[in-house]
Amino acid sequence: MAELSFIKTPQGLMPLTTMDGDYIQKLKLGEVVNGEFKRVRNPDFHRKYMALLNLGFEHFEVKPIQNKGFCITPLKNFNEFRKWIAIQAGFYEVVGYPDGGVRMRAKSISFAKMDEAEFSELYSKTIDVLLQSVLSQYKDYSEVEQTVEQLIRFA
Repeated sequence: MAELSFIKTPQGLMPLTTMDGDYIQKLKLGEVVNGEFKRVRNPDFHRKYMALLNLGFEHFEVKPIQNKGFCITPLKNFNEFRKWIAIQAGFYEVVGYPDGGVRMRAKSISFAKMDEAEFSELYSKTIDVLLQSVLSQYKDYSEVEQTVEQLIRFA
């Protein structure tokens, strides 16, 4: 069993990597293989999303809170920030617990769990959330987009 990747070319589907090609070369003429094919999400768009999150995280300030007479300063954690943004953008699942409680859990942004269309919607709604909550110094969506593009070029 092997997981193979192909790229569409004018000549048809071609193996993406040397390992994919080696696997195909080892097949005997007339041998039949089958598999499920799905489109892979654009990795450049994933990097752009991560740059957007990093921009928001840099502008996010953790404020101390008072709790029962104590001053607590919460940790600033990128992964928790990413999850919070996803939930605020509406990309979550509701999980139930034995005590009847429920929690919202951010959906996975892994390539296997989120297709290009859903990821694109998450990206757009993430900008909306960031503009409302963290990036108040930016005028609009296009200004945030320009900044993210600049960050990607310099990375």
